[in-house]
Amino acid sequence: MYHEWFSAAGAQFKADTWTVEYTRGFVPSTLLFAFVDTIFSTLDFVTVFRMMHVYMKALLFEAGYYMTHIPELFV
Repeated sequence: MYHEWFSAAGAQFKADTWTVEYTRGFVPSTLLFAFVDTIFSTLDFVTVFRMMHVYMKALLFEAGYYMTHIPELFV
């Protein structure tokens, strides 16, 4: 399903259906929406914890990479 900018569509899925979402752009900007949606819509607090854990771990790995390669950034 393809969406133009500022458009939306609805879909209905049968039980035991899996979906995969592909996004482009600045992904961290969607973190707040995912966090709020998970808390207030699905009430799945375990998923919120796992999502924040994975995000923080990736953020620390990326920060560690850039901290060890600072001289290369300014060449």
